Amino acid sequence: MSKTWKVIRIMLKMQYTSTSKNSYAWLYIVAGLFFIPFLGLIFTLYNNLISAIYNVFAPLQQQSMILGLLFVGISVILFITCIVSVLTAFYFADDVEAYIPFPLHPYQILLGKAASPLIYSYLLSGITYLPMMIIYGNISNGSILYYIYGILLFILLPVIPFVIASVILMFVMRYVNIAKNKDRSKIFAGVFSLAAVILINVIVRLNTDESELMESIGQMMQQQEGLLQWITYFYPPAWFSANSLHQAESITGFLFILLMIILSGLAIILFALLGQKLYLKGVLGMSSGGSGKMSKKKLDKSITSQPIWKSYIKKDLRILLRTPTFLTQCVVQSLFMPVFLLVIFFLDFGSGLTGNITESIPEKNILLILFIVTVFMVSINMTAATAISREGKTWKANLFLPLDQKQVIHCKLIVSYLIGLLPMILLFIIGIIIGLPIKVLMLWGVVFLAINWFSSCIGIILDMNQPKLNWTDEQELFKNRFVPFFGFLMQVVIFGLITIVLWSIDLSNIYLLAVILFAVVLLGIFLAHRYMYKRINHQVFQEINF
Repeated sequence: MSKTWKVIRIMLKMQYTSTSKNSYAWLYIVAGLFFIPFLGLIFTLYNNLISAIYNVFAPLQQQSMILGLLFVGISVILFITCIVSVLTAFYFADDVEAYIPFPLHPYQILLGKAASPLIYSYLLSGITYLPMMIIYGNISNGSILYYIYGILLFILLPVIPFVIASVILMFVMRYVNIAKNKDRSKIFAGVFSLAAVILINVIVRLNTDESELMESIGQMMQQQEGLLQWITYFYPPAWFSANSLHQAESITGFLFILLMIILSGLAIILFALLGQKLYLKGVLGMSSGGSGKMSKKKLDKSITSQPIWKSYIKKDLRILLRTPTFLTQCVVQSLFMPVFLLVIFFLDFGSGLTGNITESIPEKNILLILFIVTVFMVSINMTAATAISREGKTWKANLFLPLDQKQVIHCKLIVSYLIGLLPMILLFIIGIIIGLPIKVLMLWGVVFLAINWFSSCIGIILDMNQPKLNWTDEQELFKNRFVPFFGFLMQVVIFGLITIVLWSIDLSNIYLLAVILFAVVLLGIFLAHRYMYKRINHQVFQEINF
């Protein structure tokens, strides 16, 4: 067992220890201070929502369904996110095969590789589960046992979804020949995790008969805790967890929490046993590839002389689109929000929910809503915030290319800008579908083009100040760094305050409003470019180290 703990510690130390000589701890402190008001706002929203639902269902003795929804929802989210993180950490990390020659059992390597995805799962469940658990306990006057069980369930919560996702992937990787389809498998996992939410939404909305649904809910409400059973029907661990909290003061609650501990322990044992049998068989042969052939026409085209800056942009785009992790995190994930909105509006288009939107909301407010939604979309795009870090150990090659430092950065800005245009296209389609005024969409489009460039500049600057080049797994650029989050927070706070000010003042001229927004963004671009050009020189490029 001691050897297993050593493996876990070594793997975590290799992945999370920073080797950079520069300290940017102040960035995290500033980001934390900025984030405190948002934590308070999120906690207040959680509190108001849970209080409203609790007050409605408590007289009917159905308040436990809140706990059922909480555990089912978080378990689904954890399962979907584990599909990507487990597949990448277990099979596609660069250091996987390096551990095979060591005197380690397969289950020991597997437990070591599982530590990082589990940490991410605990962070995710901590953000979503802990606030709601505390709020529900405060509203329902939970006893000390409630909070003890709640902390125990927080420790157990990610285990079963993680094991289910891992076992499924181990069987798939063991019995499906993916040696020639490694990249396709990673792309499929990333796209599946994002598309699953949209697919579930579509299926539910297309196949739900409102009359039958209300009749079913009515029948369940006639039974005590009937809604809890209905909600957790397909996932029993959620039912056990919810009952352990809801009945924390009775012996029944103790039995349920004991049952969850036993189930989680059995899940870990099953994980280790199946890992011992299946893991290495799935890993072996992963480094082999296909023997694809290039036609003469493609070969001639690939060696045709072209400007070096154009080749550099194409190279960056190919890396983005052909590396599955970069594709899912930088491209697919940025499309998730507009696609999700598109599905909702498309399914409800004939129901009259959006037919009178232009009549009920002033054009000024529509433009401001589109503006802040745009800021949110471009700021969560990770393309610019990982532009330099994506180079990894090959970054030093940029020092010897026939491009000066500004050209390299400009090429990366163009790539980030092009990727950022994709959600704009989808959002524009949504605007047409729901009947937004064309002039509002056109004005918003002009402002978007400026915001997209500004956001790309901010991402490049932050990544240039604190790059992460010594990574062994592409996921490290997205899960173990706060730099992209700091860029998101800074943009949302600044433009959020501007939006609030413009919303509150009496300004009805939409053209003047668009000019103000455009001028503010241009000012931001000017300041960002001025700072960036001061930073771009040969010495800074050499100081970007591992």
